[in-house]
Amino acid sequence: MLQCRIMKHLITVIFFLTVLSIGILVFAQESGKDKPTAAVETVTGDEDTPLITIETVTGDEDKPMTTVETVKVNEITMTFPGSVTEATDVHFNNRYCDVCHDKKPKKGGNKFLKFNGDFTQLCRCHGFTPGTYIHPVDIEPSKEKKALIPKDLPLDENNRVSCLTCHDIYSQCSDNKRLKQLNRRFLRGAPYAKRTDLCFRCHDEKKYKMLDPHNQLTESGEIITEKCLYCHIEKPDEKKAGFQDVKLVGNLEILCQRCHGERDHPASANHLRKPSLKTAKIIEQGIKQYKIILPLNYDGKITCATCHNPHEKGVIPSDRVGSKGASSKFRHRLPGQMCLACHQM
Repeated sequence: MLQCRIMKHLITVIFFLTVLSIGILVFAQESGKDKPTAAVETVTGDEDTPLITIETVTGDEDKPMTTVETVKVNEITMTFPGSVTEATDVHFNNRYCDVCHDKKPKKGGNKFLKFNGDFTQLCRCHGFTPGTYIHPVDIEPSKEKKALIPKDLPLDENNRVSCLTCHDIYSQCSDNKRLKQLNRRFLRGAPYAKRTDLCFRCHDEKKYKMLDPHNQLTESGEIITEKCLYCHIEKPDEKKAGFQDVKLVGNLEILCQRCHGERDHPASANHLRKPSLKTAKIIEQGIKQYKIILPLNYDGKITCATCHNPHEKGVIPSDRVGSKGASSKFRHRLPGQMCLACHQM
């Protein structure tokens, strides 16, 4: 059965490459210029990982150029080198199994992980620094902390916290079609009402309630600099600095998600993206009309701080447009009508 399935994939790939080669050759002959040809030379490998070697000849008769490329083909993937970018979501999609696996893993057996199973490398898309991930990994908790960690949040073989401690990565391989909607980050023990509910399975919630970074003023109205440094590398000049002047300790969305979790909102829509030209013009009009700021991030994308003012009322002087919405409900920069700032309704 396995051999039949593999042969079906091979026949499909060979047929596709043959048709593509003929098309390229015909086009080259008609153009009278370069005459590239392509042919599948050999099929090698074993039952688990058959390989196709593709030889491509380009250039002209005087200066032919030959490129040889070996492509893995197996029953879990049909992707080709270069087809995965930083923007590709490789999860919940069996087309991308070979991004992390050398070949199809065996249930209850060898998972054939790349990088010798180093999840720091396997999960490299999520960053290596505290500014790009939510929890440190590759650290061994203290004896006291280990006693608090539930058994269903496993440490690695060296008793260190790893990506697998909080994420049941292999659950995305299950047949549960609703899992992507119910638990798209495959958190162990999910679903949770808030992401911090997972955090407090190991950490004492009482100790963290005192660290609300949005309480930024003393009773006398003085700015608590330590609270600024929760997100900023250095305290900005609240009287002069604009959004582009501040220096953050990491990715802004990640800083917010450390406490607020990750969810598409409002209206279950993902707003963390670059606005269209039409929306950008409406945003520009909204800034002038409502006398507010709607800052985009350094890449020109909508970010959490575009709609939400993270500062306590009184931190930014009231005569500055950046103060609008501070301490309001949901911290909206345009309280009660936030959507109107970007959408014509």
